[in-house]
Amino acid sequence: PPQLKRNGSTGWMAKKYGTLGDDWREELRAGFAECFRVLRSEGVLIFKWCESEITVSQILTLTPERPLFGHKSGKQQKTHWLCFMKA
Repeated sequence: PPQLKRNGSTGWMAKKYGTLGDDWREELRAGFAECFRVLRSEGVLIFKWCESEITVSQILTLTPERPLFGHKSGKQQKTHWLCFMKA
């Protein structure tokens, strides 16, 4: 999903990935719900999030699902890779 709220609509990142609107929490909540709806039992979701503006802890409050594990990467370790599995 787009990961920036304050990204101008004409910027490179906005053109490539889009930006989060005022209702970003509800959009991401609905996105997580749809991902888990279409996953088969024991299906895996790999989720990538860069917390340059919004922390991963804020994102995880938007779904009742908990990741199995995660990994930080990048020069400043702001990119998080999370692995979820549908029970």
